[in-house]
Parts: sequence; C-alpha cells; structure tokens
Amino acid sequence: MSVCPIPHDKLRKCADEALKAHGTAYIFEKRAATVRTKLMVLSFFGIAGPASVGAIISTYSLDNETTKIVIGVAGAIAIAQLLFSIWALISKWDSNLASYIESKSSNYNLSSRFDNLATDATLAQHEFDTEFKILEKEAELRRALDHQFDITDKEKRMGMRYGLRQFRRPCAQCNIVPADMKPTSCGVCGDF
Repeated sequence: MSVCPIPHDKLRKCADEALKAHGTAYIFEKRAATVRTKLMVLSFFGIAGPASVGAIISTYSLDNETTKIVIGVAGAIAIAQLLFSIWALISKWDSNLASYIESKSSNYNLSSRFDNLATDATLAQHEFDTEFKILEKEAELRRALDHQFDITDKEKRMGMRYGLRQFRRPCAQCNIVPADMKPTSCGVCGDF
C-alpha cells in the first residue's frame, strides 16, 4: 500500500501554524524574562536594603552623623521598594510569570509538533488529517488562554520575525527571510 501525498495546502497550513506558535512562544519567552528580571531586582533590594543598614549600624555607633545619613537614605529606598512591591502584587507579576512560562513551553511544543507533522512524509492522508485536527484543537485552546494577555501589534511583528527566521521563510510583505532579530521598517516582520 503506497502513501498518498498530503495536499500542499494542508502542509502549508500546518507549517503556518508551526510558525505562528513559534512566534507566540517567543513573545511569552521575552515577557517572562522581563518579569523575572523585575522580580529579581525587587527581591535583591528587599534583602540588600535592610541588610546593608544593619551592617552599617553594627559598624558605626548610632551617634555617628554618617549613620544618620545612611538611615535617611535607606528609609527613602525602603519607601520606594515598598511601593515597587505593592505594584508587583497588584500587577500579579508572580502569576503572570508562571503563565508566560507555561505559554512559552506549550507554544514551542505545538510548533514542534506542527513542524514534525508538516514534514513527515510517511503519514497517510487520514493519519495526517486526524493528527492535524488534534493539533488544531490544542492550538485553538492555547490561543484562547493566550488572549487573556493582550499581545500588542509590536509583539506580533516581533513574533512573526522570530518565526520567519526560525523556519527560514520570506516575509509576505518585504519578501526577506530574516537573518536576525534587528527591527526593520516592515509592517509585518519589523517595526518593533
């Protein structure tokens, strides 16, 4: 029994889904890195501020003029750190970080599975169709989850460039295969 070739339009749709999922994963990877850095800075100053004040006070006497200045500066930094901590709680940085990491992982997985499906020459058409429907449903559910985090047009262009670069495909507008992530003036794969 010979394997019937999969129609080109179905393979192209599968490849397009791989590209989109890969770009979306990159968007959430970048978001996660930003939030992770903010949380690390917040944690550092939450520990470093009080620790440094304690070290200075234990080194100098409380009557020393330098100690009074240091305590004043530390107090101002503590107020800023407190406000920053409140902002992090209200903005839900911790839960957003977890969601971004989960989305990144899920989208990279979907991208890989779509790409493998698009390039698997051993599948019969009915096997391809069955697997594609499963992946399409998973991608639809993933997009529904990702839509709760508003993705900007700028991020979409960045994700598109990343996907085009990964799969070595030319942009539909500028017809260039991106070699790097440097922004260009293209309204589809640049301008971010």
